[in-house]
Amino acid sequence: MNHVNMNYKILILFTIAMLSFSAKAQYFNAGAKLGIVASQVDGDTYSGFDKLGFNIGAFVNYKLSYRTSLQLELEYIQKGSKHNPNYDKNDFEQYKMSLSYIQVPVILQYKLSQNMAVEAGPSFGVLISNYEERDNFEISSNPFRNFALNISAGFVYTLNENWKVNFRNDYSLLGIRQKAAPGDRYIWFHYGQFNNALVLSIQYVISHAKDK
Repeated sequence: MNHVNMNYKILILFTIAMLSFSAKAQYFNAGAKLGIVASQVDGDTYSGFDKLGFNIGAFVNYKLSYRTSLQLELEYIQKGSKHNPNYDKNDFEQYKMSLSYIQVPVILQYKLSQNMAVEAGPSFGVLISNYEERDNFEISSNPFRNFALNISAGFVYTLNENWKVNFRNDYSLLGIRQKAAPGDRYIWFHYGQFNNALVLSIQYVISHAKDK
């Protein structure tokens, strides 16, 4: 895992430097965010956004025009999958997959009204921890991919000049495991298992941009 640790440390340092530089620039908003995550893994034979986690990060936002802005983020996010037994249906299997990532979303936002905006963009990340169990015993199966590439889409609602609410769907563009396996889904022109996460977060703007 040493090369993984090095990758995410480089990613963090680079993004912190970018965030710090941008936050000092007069035309950037800068802030922090905290949210909850409900996720599933498409292709693992289970369904339902039953794996809960949290999301915490920082962002800078640059206004490109009256309606458009570009937001760069650095975040920690928990994803995965969870399945509990359903004894009424003779389902006795228990399963849990826990994945933690450091991600850098690059998000383009488009303002629909004074308070509402839609958003979309890619995010790049590295896996920093993983855990998998079945029937309450830790298992070691097909290794997970260290690098993550995702696509995000959602909307932002502005409550006031400091507070915003963000809802986002974060979906894998690459399979989360190193190799495809029987039963995987065919998405984005290849077989694999794919993170599918719903993220609801609150954003607080710490530093406001000056008017151009």
